[in-house]
Amino acid sequence: MEPISVIAGTTEIPWKSIVLVLSVLAAFFLSYSLYATQKGGRIGMWIFAPFATVFSLFFCRMLYWYCNREQYNDFTAAMRDVSPDGFAMLGILPGVLLAAALVRLVRLNKSLPAMLDALAPGVALGMGLAELMCLFDIRCRGKVVVSTPVFCHLPFAAPMLTPQGGVEYRFATFFISFLVLLGIMKLCMEFYTARREEKGCTAALFLLLYSASGFILDSTRYDAGYFPFNGFVSVLQIFAGLSILTLAIVFCVKMLKKRGFVWYVIPWWVAMLLSMGATGYLEYLVQRYGDKHILWYSLMILSSLAMVLLVYAMYALGRPVKVAEEKAEEVKNEEPTVAEPQKTNEPAVAEVIEENAEEPEENASVLPAGLAAVSAVLAALGLSALFLSKNKKD
Repeated sequence: MEPISVIAGTTEIPWKSIVLVLSVLAAFFLSYSLYATQKGGRIGMWIFAPFATVFSLFFCRMLYWYCNREQYNDFTAAMRDVSPDGFAMLGILPGVLLAAALVRLVRLNKSLPAMLDALAPGVALGMGLAELMCLFDIRCRGKVVVSTPVFCHLPFAAPMLTPQGGVEYRFATFFISFLVLLGIMKLCMEFYTARREEKGCTAALFLLLYSASGFILDSTRYDAGYFPFNGFVSVLQIFAGLSILTLAIVFCVKMLKKRGFVWYVIPWWVAMLLSMGATGYLEYLVQRYGDKHILWYSLMILSSLAMVLLVYAMYALGRPVKVAEEKAEEVKNEEPTVAEPQKTNEPAVAEVIEENAEEPEENASVLPAGLAAVSAVLAALGLSALFLSKNKKD
C-alpha cells in the first residue's frame, strides 16, 4: 500500500506528492533569489515558474511513456494519469529550457544564458529532492543486491519486496543521486558567485556534471529507461554522451578563437575520445560481466572524471578575461587614500598588464603535461579493462 500523508474524507495525499511539490518550490525560490540579486527580471521568473512546471511534467511523462509504452493503452492515457508515478527525471531539462526561452521571447529577461545560470543550482536542488520520492516506492533501485549487513541501510541500500513476499536490499541509486545532485548544486552556486559575468558557463557546468554522474548512476538502475530500438544504452546515457561531446566541441572552438591553433589540441582530443570510449566500453563490461561490477564502476568513475576535467581545461583556456586597459582604467579611477599630491598610476598599470601577459603562457605550459598524464591514465584503464575482459572470456 502506498504511504499516505493526509486523508481528508475521500481525498488522499501521498507522501510522494508532498515531496514533489516541496522540491519544485525549493528549486524555484533558490533560482529566484540568485536571479533577483543580479537584478534580473523578477516578473519574468514568476511567469517562468508555471510554464516550467507544466512543460517539465509533460516532457517527463512523455519520455517515460515512450520508454514504457506497454504500461499505457495510448499516449492520451499516459497524459491523463495524475499520479506522481511514471516520470522520467530527464524531462525536466527540456521543460526548463523551453520555459526560459519563452520568457526571453517575450523579453521579460535580459539574457537567456544568464537566466539559465541562475536556474542551474535550483534545478539541481529540485531534481535531487525529487529523487527522494523513491523512498516510498520501489523505483530507482540498483541491479545489485546488497547482502552485507553493514551496508543494508541508507545511503548504500534500500529495501525492496521480492515476488515471493520477502525483502531484499538493493543499491540505493535514488539516494546516491540525491547526494550527488546536492553536491552539484553547491558547486554551481560557488561557480555562479565567482563567475556570474560569464553568461552560460554555470549552466554548462551543471550539464557537464549532471551528464557525467548520470551516466554512471543510470547504469546501476534495474528500471532505467531505454528507447524501443535500443536496449543496451539508456536514454539518459545517450543524452549524457551527446551533451559532453557538444560541450567539448563548444569550448574547443572558443579556445581556438582566442589562442589560435595550438599543438596540444590534438592530444586533448585523443584523451577526450579515449575517456568517452573507455566509459562506453566499461558500460558493456558491466552488463556482460556483472560479477565484477565494483571494478568496472570504479574505472567508470575515473574515466568520467577525466571527461569532466578535460572539458573544464578547454573551458579555462578559452575563458574570456578582462583586457589590461579595463583593469588599468579601474586603477586610475581609484581615489587616493591620503591628502598628498596625486601620483601617477603608471607602475600599477604596468604591473596589471604584465600580470595579464604572463597568464596565458603559464596555462599553456601546464596543460600539455596534464593532458599527457590524463591520456596515459586513460590508456592504462582501457588496456586493463580489455585484459580483464579477455581473462574472463578464457
